Amino acid sequence: MKTKIIATYGPGIDNDKTLTRLIKGVDIFRLNLSHGSEDQWHSYVERIRSISEKTHEEVAILADLPGPKIRIGKLEGEIGVKTGETVSFAYGGGEGSIPLEYDLYPELKVGFRVSLGDGYMRLVVTGLRKGKIYCRALNAGIIKSRKGVNVSGGLVGVEPPTEEDIKLISFARKEGFDFVAASFVRHAKNIERIRSLLGNEGVVAKIERKVAVDNIKSIAEASDAIMVARGDLAFDIAVEKVPIAQRRIISAAREAGKPVIVATQMLASMTENPMPTRAEVNDIANAVFEGADCLMLSEETAVGKYPHGCVSVMRRTARQAEKNAAASGEERDIKSIEEGIAFAASSLSQNYMTECIFAPTQTGYTPARLAALRPKARVIALSGRPEVRRRMRMYYGIESHAIGKYSSVDRMLRLVEGIAKDMGVRRYLVISGSPNVMGSTDTLKYICY
Repeated sequence: MKTKIIATYGPGIDNDKTLTRLIKGVDIFRLNLSHGSEDQWHSYVERIRSISEKTHEEVAILADLPGPKIRIGKLEGEIGVKTGETVSFAYGGGEGSIPLEYDLYPELKVGFRVSLGDGYMRLVVTGLRKGKIYCRALNAGIIKSRKGVNVSGGLVGVEPPTEEDIKLISFARKEGFDFVAASFVRHAKNIERIRSLLGNEGVVAKIERKVAVDNIKSIAEASDAIMVARGDLAFDIAVEKVPIAQRRIISAAREAGKPVIVATQMLASMTENPMPTRAEVNDIANAVFEGADCLMLSEETAVGKYPHGCVSVMRRTARQAEKNAAASGEERDIKSIEEGIAFAASSLSQNYMTECIFAPTQTGYTPARLAALRPKARVIALSGRPEVRRRMRMYYGIESHAIGKYSSVDRMLRLVEGIAKDMGVRRYLVISGSPNVMGSTDTLKYICY
């Protein structure tokens, strides 16, 4: 299977038996740093790495930063609201108002739409007086503590990274996460700021705002990967426009040669039920057809009743979709020698029935270029660096394998030959650069025994 799967870690899979079963079908585990504590996240990381070592599965771990998420403050209990009823919100609460953890008052206007949680309750702003935000409920619902608040109609909230994000980036570096996802990005400068705080971790830009869709080309160039975060995006643009935005985002990521993740409610019904809906299965297949590298499960695995079932359904559906996906070899602008060599390798592998493309790498850039081209042949990224091998779990169709040390091209080719023979591969390509020189892809060799 070429499509990669991301599963969100949580209480639903936090035991050795479930994780051992799940880890064979998952490429990346996501930790949502909007919920929990550093001690809890540390225990999750330790368990993932322990099971990974026992099962010899080099899975990657992604830290998802909360970003400038606006939330309802602490309530003494749940508040029921009827359709048409007026409720008030205020920063910190007080005088009968529902507390907010962020001062939205100066940034709102009458007519702005407000959604709570995952959209279970929608309101419209009807008045702004003395620090209070008055809203009319468009549907009945229950307001709960710590639920997210989304606003349509204007750009509100601070830009990422927030002070909390910066603290969590430090935690992510200490724990050795492979990827860090930036929430609510608006433009490439947000990514550049986050990158300046990181080490070797890959930066994933979550596209959750219309302004980010408008800036998608520059954001894709600045990021290591893109996530189509459809949940919050659906609150900032009309829900019927989300599929169009998804296609635009995927196209921009593919053009930039960056992997793209499709997320949110892929198998939401399986949080409680053992079988998916037909629409969910179709959603997964369409994401593969459109060119997604990764598909992400959220509450389905974090708190759902059937985490392994979700992964199994997603794998089976994606595998079938891959068989009918568009052929590789699409036309594209070649911007460098490295891209040209990768394109040549992809074309040769298809036209000359090559079994495999081996890509010795120190950075992962060459396999990444190949992933964007979707060759039909197997692509094996060979690296002596485990962090590089783990990052390859993000890329469509890329497998990873350890390789011994080498200081010459001849030694590298002998090592590749040994790996190929162990795999039973007799006809293959090797795409590589000068040993110990990063980013120097300049050689393509065809080998047949």
